Parts: sequence; structure tokens; C-alpha cells
Amino acid sequence: MGIFGSRAECRSDRLLTSFHGNPIGYYAMVIYNLVCRKKHSFEGWFPSFEDFQKQADKKLISCPTCGTTKVEKVPHACAVHVKKEEPPPPAKKPKQTPATPPTTAEFKEMLLKVHHYVKENFEDVGSRFAEEARQIHKGETEERPIHGTATAKETQELADEGVPFVALPKPELDS
Repeated sequence: MGIFGSRAECRSDRLLTSFHGNPIGYYAMVIYNLVCRKKHSFEGWFPSFEDFQKQADKKLISCPTCGTTKVEKVPHACAVHVKKEEPPPPAKKPKQTPATPPTTAEFKEMLLKVHHYVKENFEDVGSRFAEEARQIHKGETEERPIHGTATAKETQELADEGVPFVALPKPELDS
């Protein structure tokens, strides 16, 4: 469903736009695959790992299917390597009124656009992702954007070695 990052997360510092493409600001989110006690799978987006923990401890995270608050994180399986030297986001402007969160349909559309962009602009290295990302990180091969899959063990090793990569949830497509 998604991808591993350190602590099995996706972290992104990107420009946030409204459904109509108007810039709203920059955001940093972690994305976790979650499962409830009845085995319903869903995603949770949080400002940080700490925010996830606080919400989980207070039983504020609930399954959208059955409503239970007994949920836990599950590992991700796919990964995307990003360049080591990305410029930091611009300085934050004073806080404005928060934007209305996107609807489920708008969110799915944004996620499909991200996946389309990755597919068109990143080299698919498949199950060789961990090996390729490690070689790029060590300077043993040319630096280039790649995407692929990795096991939980491989992603943990990459995180331990400080190899940068980002997790992306896979969009669910209607049949």
C-alpha cells in the first residue's frame, strides 16, 4: 500500500495547493497504514510521529469503516528515493486560517497525480530498490530519481544507514 521511511513513514515537505491549484502553503506530514482490530485497513496522515502517538494514546484515531479506536500501524512495502540535497522550504509565513481539508475524491485525485508524476519521472528499479538507493547514496552510481519496492528488513537497513527515501501510499483504484 505505501512505502517505508524511518519509523515506517512517509514525510513530505511540499507546496500544498487547493483543489483548484491555488497555493495554500507548505506542509510536512507523515503517512501511516493503519489497521483496526476487525482488520479494516486505512491510512492516517499526521503532522509528526509524536502527533500520531498522542492521538493514538487518547483514542482519537478511529476506523472509518467500523468506528473502533483500537488501531495500530502496519508496515509499508514500496519506496521512492529522493535527492540528498533538496533545498529547504521557504521561511514560513504567519499562520492564516486553515484551509478546508480535501474531500475523499479530491484526495484520491491528488494521490493519482503524484503516482503519475513518479511513474513518468522516476526510473522503476522494482525489487532492486534497496540496492540501487544504497549505491546512489554511497556515490557508486549516478544520482537519479528512482522508485521500486523493498522488504521491511531492507527499508529498516536503509533507514539505519541514513539512506534518504520517502514512502508514498498507493491509491486505491475503483474497479
